[in-house]
Amino acid sequence: MKLAFIVVLGFSEGVVVGAGVVALLTLLDIIPRLCQITNSYKYLRYYEIMLIMGAFFGSLFSLTNISFNFGIYTLIIVGTFYGIFIGLLASALAEAIDVIPVMERRLNIQGNVKYIIIVLIFGKLVGSIINWTILK
Repeated sequence: MKLAFIVVLGFSEGVVVGAGVVALLTLLDIIPRLCQITNSYKYLRYYEIMLIMGAFFGSLFSLTNISFNFGIYTLIIVGTFYGIFIGLLASALAEAIDVIPVMERRLNIQGNVKYIIIVLIFGKLVGSIINWTILK
């Protein structure tokens, strides 16, 4: 009885968190914005399917002891694509909530925004590399 309660509770919490993520992505039009930035509206359905499958399999692998050993080169390729997707997603989210224009006005940095964005990108890149290689 206790195990059944824990299973139902865990499933319910997963549904609530999943609904919140979907609501955020839907409310802010993240996926259509990604398509607009990358000029790939014809692949919109594939983006949605990949997002759902990625969330499902990521959760499944996090909760179980399933693992794969494809080698370092596969890890590098998959990690690169993962990083590109997260970067595009973060850029679309930042643009959807108008973070960059607000920052530009508040800090009075007109004309230098592209350099600040490049520094932010490289900072994220270096931080990720340090996290994944040194701080294992």
